[in-house]
Amino acid sequence: MKIFINKIERVIFFCIIFLALASSSFAEIQEFKYFSVDVPEYWTAQEKDNEVRITANDKTGELVIIASEPEEKTIAEIASEFSAKFGSSELVSDDEGTFTFEFSDGEGQATITGDENFYMVIMASGFEKNGDTLGEILNSLEMK
Repeated sequence: MKIFINKIERVIFFCIIFLALASSSFAEIQEFKYFSVDVPEYWTAQEKDNEVRITANDKTGELVIIASEPEEKTIAEIASEFSAKFGSSELVSDDEGTFTFEFSDGEGQATITGDENFYMVIMASGFEKNGDTLGEILNSLEMK
């Protein structure tokens, strides 16, 4: 009977260790001016003016979200400005007025969307190492 209890104790011990390690990577919901988002452990979020920058602590991935009022500019004008600023070779538009472009030789992607009252720019880089994490962060984004 003592051997059986020792095996159960070991299984329980390893389950507790596994759960502790698994829960350490859970994200923390952080609130910003226009939205909330889950920021994973080992990532840092900083807000300055209308820009939120979420960066992997090892600098291998980054997500930048800019949200603001367009100040008498169209979404197309805003998208063109960002595209030029980041040296994009091609700005693509869909039927709904959302613009996308790649930057940093395809290492980064940007999406610009909005209307005459509000726009949002989402730029992400570091997909090779952090693609899943960047996707999870974006999926957690909730507007206020």
